[in-house]
Amino acid sequence: MKRALITAALLLTTQALAVTNPIPFGPGEQALYEVSFMGVPAGIAQITVGLRTEQYGAKVLPLVCVGQTTSVANVFQIKDRFVSYFDPVALKPVGADYFIDENRSRRREKFRFNQEPLKAHANKKKEGQGAYDISYDVPEGTMDLAAAAFWLRAQTLTVGEVREVPIFTGAKWYPMHVVVEGRETLSTKLGEVPVFRVSISTDFHGNAATKGNIIVYYTADARQLPVRVRAEFVVGSATADLVQYLPGSSLL
Repeated sequence: MKRALITAALLLTTQALAVTNPIPFGPGEQALYEVSFMGVPAGIAQITVGLRTEQYGAKVLPLVCVGQTTSVANVFQIKDRFVSYFDPVALKPVGADYFIDENRSRRREKFRFNQEPLKAHANKKKEGQGAYDISYDVPEGTMDLAAAAFWLRAQTLTVGEVREVPIFTGAKWYPMHVVVEGRETLSTKLGEVPVFRVSISTDFHGNAATKGNIIVYYTADARQLPVRVRAEFVVGSATADLVQYLPGSSLL
């Protein structure tokens, strides 16, 4: 369950609206989220925009996402790392790497997107086993969760907008529905912040299945930075709050 919340804090939604210029993030940006379950601190999620590099023949920004439990009382211990290779010009991912460490079970997964029509190619390896290649059928424009989050930040949020984007979770894709429900002022750990309230559908299963949509709050300014995520899972409620933010450099 906690992995689903940390994932929610990392993805922080997606949408398709008019693109702003310049994009409101760049190398060096870092956001730290405190994750709680049923009001009790349970973990952290940190998102960092890395330096420009080249991956799969494209110039990209690595979006480095780390999620981990912080309480020794947690029965299910997590320390996951996810890197999405995001093309800031095309506003789409070209690939992604997963490094998963959950309850002493470790595996690595590498993905390539948008290089062959309607396909996502993966290389997967579980600790103690051999690696294997596998391909998945996906719709055009499919994104991983982290790339979708930053893609949204490069859009112009408008109250009342309803959009749908295909999201690839590592083994399948699903259509993510996004609605910009309204604007309000939110009390956060960083102060009072004008925000957009955005509702997102998910496709989590088991204990990670949500009761209704996840609600994400984005600052109503040029950054459009996620400051809070709230979700009701079948096993209880969870929240991710932004507690620290460092801006990055301009891309232009």
